Amino acid sequence: MLVLLIALIAGLAWDGCPLGGLILREAVALKFRDVRRVSPGELVTWMRDPNRPPPLLVDARPADQYQVSHIDGAVNIDPSQPDISGLVHVRRDNPVVVYDGPGVVGAAMVKALADTGFTRVSNLDGGLFRWVNEGHPVVDDSGAATRVLPASWSWGRLLKARYRP
Repeated sequence: MLVLLIALIAGLAWDGCPLGGLILREAVALKFRDVRRVSPGELVTWMRDPNRPPPLLVDARPADQYQVSHIDGAVNIDPSQPDISGLVHVRRDNPVVVYDGPGVVGAAMVKALADTGFTRVSNLDGGLFRWVNEGHPVVDDSGAATRVLPASWSWGRLLKARYRP
């Protein structure tokens, strides 16, 4: 809990501070030790590799945040009302990568999906915040997007200013 508090303080103190994100990622890794992580760079390489089956991307944020922006091809599962019935057609051994804003809820969703039988589930390390902070693209219903809607002002401090609404 102390590490999470430090991460929030670091995020408040420095705009889009990499240190705040790093501390938070390590706190998530400690809390969810059994959850596999994939970095944004690893995910990009994976999605471009024709020899690997592409992962199903699951955006574990509320619908209003998903509508502002998400990783292209991601499906939305609202964590406050998790309904995985839309994944009934997905094989349980299909690779899945889950993300939320900073990476905390995504890790919890990975565990929940694993509990329902998914065997190849990973969390996007640092979530969508790290993804965009490292310069990877996001989209909305009309195409390329430039903003990410954080759950709150304090969480938004982990985003570089140019990505905040």
